Amino acid sequence: MAHSYPLLIAAFILRGKEFGEPTRKALIMDLAPDEMKASMFGVYYLLRDVVVSLAAFGGAFLWQVSPKTNFLVAAGCGLMGTLYFALFGRDLAWVSRP
Repeated sequence: MAHSYPLLIAAFILRGKEFGEPTRKALIMDLAPDEMKASMFGVYYLLRDVVVSLAAFGGAFLWQVSPKTNFLVAAGCGLMGTLYFALFGRDLAWVSRP
């Protein structure tokens, strides 16, 4: 929806701010074994960035089909993830730390 370069920069800055980032980092560090914290942190972000990059390429392809198709596929993926969590998700309260 950004029709000018300054609006595109503003959108990039706004999207670049990840609100859940401190919580996610704390969860990764809490669940990782003490001797592997740095490795687990790196592996998590490597896998996440690969998935995000592939999704961006997929979104660009879907945008070429039509913006509506891109939106509907993204909405469908979000719905599937929500349903999966609702059916199979668990609270991590059961994880005991020594």
